[in-house]
Amino acid sequence: MTPTVPQITDLLTRFWDEDTLEQIARDTHFVQRQPEVNGVVFAQAMVFGCLEQRTPTLAHWAQVCLDLGVDVSAQGFDARITEYSVAFMTRLFEASLDTFRSQVALPLAVLAQFTAVNLVDSTYISLPARLAALYPGSGGDASPAGLKIQLVLDFLYERLTHVAVRSGREPDQAYGAYLAAVGADSLNLLDLGYFCLDNLATVSREKHAYWLSRYLYGTTVYTAAGEELNLLATLRATTANHLDLAIQLGATHRLPCRLIASRAPQEVADRRRQHAYEQARKKGRTPSADYLALLAWTLFVTNVPAAMLTGEQVMTLYRVRWQVELVFKLWKSYAGLAHVAGRRQPRVLTELYAKLVGLVLTHFLLAPLRGQQWLAAPRAVSRVQVRQIFQRFARDLNRALGDAAAVTVTLTALLQHLRRFAFKQRRVKQPNVEQLLDLLAAALDVPEIAEIAQDMQS
Repeated sequence: MTPTVPQITDLLTRFWDEDTLEQIARDTHFVQRQPEVNGVVFAQAMVFGCLEQRTPTLAHWAQVCLDLGVDVSAQGFDARITEYSVAFMTRLFEASLDTFRSQVALPLAVLAQFTAVNLVDSTYISLPARLAALYPGSGGDASPAGLKIQLVLDFLYERLTHVAVRSGREPDQAYGAYLAAVGADSLNLLDLGYFCLDNLATVSREKHAYWLSRYLYGTTVYTAAGEELNLLATLRATTANHLDLAIQLGATHRLPCRLIASRAPQEVADRRRQHAYEQARKKGRTPSADYLALLAWTLFVTNVPAAMLTGEQVMTLYRVRWQVELVFKLWKSYAGLAHVAGRRQPRVLTELYAKLVGLVLTHFLLAPLRGQQWLAAPRAVSRVQVRQIFQRFARDLNRALGDAAAVTVTLTALLQHLRRFAFKQRRVKQPNVEQLLDLLAAALDVPEIAEIAQDMQS
């Protein structure tokens, strides 16, 4: 249900409650005496300072403290950034994930069959070289230090369901902690880098949920009856442009699922083969003839039954995964996550988690706009516009936090600007992914969008 301004006010004031924050500060040993810059001032300065500027300086954070009535020098503020401030901001970030959880689903019938639509992916952030021992990078010409942020974004609700900071060298395929965020009857869209039959089996058999991935070349395929299938021969034998086959996946796992194949345009197949040659050349290899032949097809595997999604709907729905790339662009280019300053680990991580708290708030404000606007006239929300509008109001909101009435006034103005200026134009020639999903919903035997919207409001 769409939250009201008083409800958002209540969430913000409870989250930034001085007693609560000071208790977290004491629990993490950030506050051990009675410092001038206490837990609540430090947290507000860090988070809202990062909201105001994507590359804040120590002087900027000191000015934010002065906005809150605390006069501290840049050097004095820097002295508060220690391993304890990292623990403090980490706890604050974890609390923000629990507190600011959108309850407003995007009213698209094709998605209403699932309890969540999780996009699983990661982004890489380069760090100063002196942090290589703590966060070894991915190698190559980049800095020897780097970290990955592993993300599970629930596209249905615009929720940051799972966020974890890991070593930049850790491969995505080895990362299975995202499974904790997988709920029953959710749909989980995975990048090919996460293709792991053990994890897919867990999603199917233990989580009782659905998954959708591209097919990883070399994975053994069997017919539904259990006979090994020569995939390339099967594709070469068909004159159709699309195939939807019931299969078992993996020599050991034998996962019941569907293989969905779509013949690619010749120019697309040629580009794929050129890329395959380039990648193989870097590794001193030559791509196999079978692999090059398979690149003429776009291949997906999923355990979603055909009764829920047709093959065409599966291929369109996978395009939703691109939304996570737009989220990472927002995080790194507009929220400054790729520009974490400082050469000390505490400075880097304290700033990183402060920015993540601000991003949780950004996505929470964005979610209701998606639902409300679709009820009137379907238009996609611009995450960048939401962030930039929020940035304009960050200082006023920060100053108002101690007064619920002032928070309500500021939020009312903020939401008025968001409803007026945060939307993209509806595209006709090149519809966005939400419009495509809306069109595909007509082929499903599920309630129409208006009925779903009515249920959401009840």
